[in-house]
Amino acid sequence: MLRRLTIVASLCGCLAAPVGAIDGPEVIEHVQKQFEKLKTLSARFEKQHFWKLVDQTQSVKGKLHVEKPNRFRLESGIRTVVTDGETAWSYDPQNEQVLVNAYSAVEDDRSYEKLLFDLVLLGGYEDRFAPTYFGDERVMGKRCHVVDLRAKAQDAYVETVRLWIDRKEWLVRQIEYRNINGDVTTYELDQLKKNKKPKEGTFAFRAPSGVEVVDLR
Repeated sequence: MLRRLTIVASLCGCLAAPVGAIDGPEVIEHVQKQFEKLKTLSARFEKQHFWKLVDQTQSVKGKLHVEKPNRFRLESGIRTVVTDGETAWSYDPQNEQVLVNAYSAVEDDRSYEKLLFDLVLLGGYEDRFAPTYFGDERVMGKRCHVVDLRAKAQDAYVETVRLWIDRKEWLVRQIEYRNINGDVTTYELDQLKKNKKPKEGTFAFRAPSGVEVVDLR
């Protein structure tokens, strides 16, 4: 009888082991393989930003379009950021101003918008972050692996990034950034579409009439 119980326990242990077997680097490896298959990705998003100093949260919705290797459009009611790989535009409708720059000048930009572009489509996690598996949660009904990325650079403004990664499609469904001031920014992505040809003009920007254009090139 004791031997039977021992065998049963051993079998249960073998069956249960794979459930928690995956780790952070493995999840990121799967995501990176998915990235390699992607040419374009579009989504709707909801962004929430919490300012710790003033204890306030701002929420905004918008659209995201990305195309390898360096074309990007993030559009919301408070800011639109566009690049065609050569020129970058940043439009602030409240200030009625557009900043124009060469893409090479903002390629290493560490703004949330640029970081979102890098993480959603380009990958490169292993160069800047150390991944740790955090668990399994649902985002908009989708089961997701949760991975924490801690910045390797000691002076990094964004200290940690948490990713919610779809277990079936290996796509990022939600991203959370925490900076050195304790502020938290979250992007939740919905209606993800892979490899859909973008409309003509998606990655160009024409300033609305009456808006100041500041050319920094």
